[in-house]
Amino acid sequence: MTDRASKSRRWRAGALLVIFAVALGLRLLYVHGSLPGPPPDTDGYLGIGANLAAGKGFSNDDGRTTAYRPPGYPLFIAAVEKAGGGPWAVIWLQCLASAGVVLLAARLARIVVGGLFALVAAIIVAVDPFQIAVCGEFMTEALFSFIVMAAFVLLLRAVRARSVVRYAVTGLTAAAGALVRPEFFLFAPGALTIAYIWGRKGRKSLYIIVFLLSLIVPPGIWAARNRVSLGSWIVTTTHGGYTHLLAYNEVFYGEVVSGPAPTWSPKSLKSWQEALAGETEGMSEVERDRHFYSKAGVFAASNRQAAARIAFFEARRFWRAFPHSASGTVRVFLGAFFIVLAVLALVGIRVAWRRGPVAHLVVYLLAAETVIHMYYWSNIRMRVPFHGLLAVLAAAGVAVLFGRRAFVGEAVALLKEDTVYSPAV
Repeated sequence: MTDRASKSRRWRAGALLVIFAVALGLRLLYVHGSLPGPPPDTDGYLGIGANLAAGKGFSNDDGRTTAYRPPGYPLFIAAVEKAGGGPWAVIWLQCLASAGVVLLAARLARIVVGGLFALVAAIIVAVDPFQIAVCGEFMTEALFSFIVMAAFVLLLRAVRARSVVRYAVTGLTAAAGALVRPEFFLFAPGALTIAYIWGRKGRKSLYIIVFLLSLIVPPGIWAARNRVSLGSWIVTTTHGGYTHLLAYNEVFYGEVVSGPAPTWSPKSLKSWQEALAGETEGMSEVERDRHFYSKAGVFAASNRQAAARIAFFEARRFWRAFPHSASGTVRVFLGAFFIVLAVLALVGIRVAWRRGPVAHLVVYLLAAETVIHMYYWSNIRMRVPFHGLLAVLAAAGVAVLFGRRAFVGEAVALLKEDTVYSPAV
């Protein structure tokens, strides 16, 4: 490596650390500047985590065994509590994990456009207001964002190194993602395809088996626990039926999808929830979940046109630029940021598509997420964990703006036979 290349590499490493520090500072500034105290435990994650830390098992506040929430995030909370931290420690670690996405996005973008424009991906993640905002909630998004990016980076490093151990670590990381948000099982088909296409000849079967075993075992333990505790092999949660019915019901369709309301009013939602509670009184958690799936299925089968409209409505909400929850200048700023990010990402696909499997896997996962959220309840918050992937594509989009001269220089191929070039420095 020449002195010039060595200095350039050190400069980029220093710049990346500065961007990481800025990202962490912005997140900490937001949570302490906007929150008078720890946020409310709206989804019951803190309660479950506290019970786990206290040795009471995976249970609700009332002590009943549950599988209503996936185990990953409560285990994270329980680990923090076991280490002596409280609610604020959870928030701080979420800020750290969210800032960590900066480093992972830069690593992933480097494979596509080299080290210089990888800093663009890092900057986008650092200032992303959507990713900053989710740090201040006891929700899965901040932690899940980090796991998503880590799984991508680890998979590509496993393919490049052609290492069984790396495939095992990748599978375990993907399993962790699925235990935080079960939809991440969708990552597996794309990852297996890449392992098959780019894996070493003669060892592809071994790589695939190792990855699958590593992916399956942790959720399998969770399913076995649910079989013993709840009497059913629940691999995901008992919350899916409710989130499906939440979108596919006559009230939501009439008031929001085909009606004038932009969102479901709290009063109407509460009334609908109370009716459901009376309807399912006496049912077990598993029975309620199945009942909700059945009820949503009956509605969709009896109202096919309405179901189709709801599906496309949910897809639009997943990709919505302007949040309903924000107002005025903030809403315009958030929407403008996402529109620019999305446009740059679309432009970047043109370049990234020819440069190894990164863009293929990103586009596949985003398409699969869109489809799954056409079935379940959807909103912008559910899209935020994938903003880091959009930032990687957007970095390629920015590189396109610099023309052909941005794509000359040292090869940074994923594999030796790939023809991928980094920007000149």
